[in-house]
Amino acid sequence: MGTIEAISTYRTDTDGSWGIGQEMLPSSWKFSNVLVYAIERKAKIIVKPSGGNWWYIKGTNENKSYDEIKEQLIENQNNEYRSNSVTWLISYF
Repeated sequence: MGTIEAISTYRTDTDGSWGIGQEMLPSSWKFSNVLVYAIERKAKIIVKPSGGNWWYIKGTNENKSYDEIKEQLIENQNNEYRSNSVTWLISYF
């Protein structure tokens, strides 16, 4: 399992899977379980869409860097893209 350096929260989502790899988990899972699952896969993002039945684990491949993903999330949040969704961006040591 990876070691987390930081987790940042954004009120937005990425544009689909954005080519960064994606897995889905049932919304019945607690956040703590989703976080452990994401860390085991070294995922960079957890998304809980508003009204969704799923958690989305994204960034499971190396197609985009942490900084590229962060930049897109900040831009999306500034543009109020899917502002009722919550995204956690995870950085690792």
